[in-house]
Amino acid sequence: MFEVRYDLGADGGARGVLRIAGGIWHGEVCVFEFTDTLLGLAGTAACDWRRPAPNLTVLEGDAATPAAQRLLQQLTTLLLPFHREAFADVDDAALRALYAGDYHATMKLAVDDARETAFKQHLVQQVLQLGTPGKVLDAGCSAGEVVRQLRARGIDAHGFDLCPDLARIAYPEVAPFLRQGSVESIPFAPEDGFDTLLALDVFEHIPERSVPAMVREFARLGVRRVIAHIALVEFQYPGHITLRPLPWWDAQLAPWFRRVAPKAAPAVAAGFGADPSRYLRVYELAAVPAAC
Repeated sequence: MFEVRYDLGADGGARGVLRIAGGIWHGEVCVFEFTDTLLGLAGTAACDWRRPAPNLTVLEGDAATPAAQRLLQQLTTLLLPFHREAFADVDDAALRALYAGDYHATMKLAVDDARETAFKQHLVQQVLQLGTPGKVLDAGCSAGEVVRQLRARGIDAHGFDLCPDLARIAYPEVAPFLRQGSVESIPFAPEDGFDTLLALDVFEHIPERSVPAMVREFARLGVRRVIAHIALVEFQYPGHITLRPLPWWDAQLAPWFRRVAPKAAPAVAAGFGADPSRYLRVYELAAVPAAC
């Protein structure tokens, strides 16, 4: 069960907590329950990605007060990543600005953080269980931790990231193998010969309008496999602006790629504690009709 809590404050110094739990996709709708200890509100939030905002139903408490309306607006804002066009006005410059400056250090992505290193090591181990990856391109590589770990295992790995400060934050030992660029214009060519593209916690950062261009770029590179670690419900992290059900992502990667269940899938699932929202997803290059 997904759960996140936010501290609340009110005039006069009263303190409370907003708890949001659930995050279960039922078809096109992701459902949460919410409670707060400041106003006594409780209810449900149904996030249909086809709608502009969540449908909030208050089951306990008085939703008509100004304080309650402010709280419900805060809840709506928190859940906007689930909804179509919610971030349509976020342009490429705004995205680059988000990942500039201290973002990577604040998120423990560029400071040799032990916990982040261990998590990336776990991801790399699961990737390698899926089979020989060949030459690897890591999309959204940040400072290059995954590239560093793969190269330490003898794998020819490279990466790219939207971060405008990539040259500054990159780990020195892998800096020559990293390039600055976006998923809409990947700074590598088919001649670079990549076999596997990794997108580990990347898809949810891509504006919905950019997803088709991203998939075309994957196809242009000629990779035979895309391995993705997709956040499906985690709205609390900065930059998570496209949260969608897994079948939605399957449809976006078609017709170039189709999701498969590798033989090692059970072992990889066990590595993620049998939490299906966190599994690695494997997409293989599919035959594309000439019309596409």
